[in-house]
Amino acid sequence: MTLVTILTVSMSSCANDEFWSQFSGCKNINSVGVTRGDATNSWETESVEYEAGQSGVLYLKHVNVMLNCATEKVVVTASVDDRHIKIVENPIGETANCVCPMDVECKIDGLSKGEYTISFYRSNDADLYLEFKVDYSDSLKGSYIKGV
Repeated sequence: MTLVTILTVSMSSCANDEFWSQFSGCKNINSVGVTRGDATNSWETESVEYEAGQSGVLYLKHVNVMLNCATEKVVVTASVDDRHIKIVENPIGETANCVCPMDVECKIDGLSKGEYTISFYRSNDADLYLEFKVDYSDSLKGSYIKGV
C-alpha cells in the first residue's frame, strides 16, 4: 500500500519534490462582484478534473466543492491501495452560517497503467462523498461532474 499525505495551506501551495496540493479559498463572488449563496449557477457546478503527468503522476482538482465559508485550509490525505485511490478532504477552520465553492488540488504519484477507482471522503475515511473510475495512462485527461 502506498500512503501519501498532502497538507494544504490557504491560498498557496505546499510543495516538496514528490507531493503538493493547494486550496483556493472561497470563490463565492461572481464576475461582477455579486456574492452568491447557493449552487444554482453553472459556474458553481462541482466536478473533479484529472490529468496524468509523467512517470505515474495524476493531478486531481476538485472544482467548486461546497465548504463552510470560514474554512481556513483543507488538509488532504491520499492513499493508493490495490487500484483504489482514497482522497480525504478535511476542512479546517471556524464555522460560519454559509457555504461557498472552493477548489482543492493534489498530486498523486506511484501509479501504473490501468483502471482505478477514485473515492473522495469528507473529514474522515467513513464519509464517502463521491466516487468514479478512471483508466490511468500517460495520456489520461478528463473530468467527472458530480450528479451527472
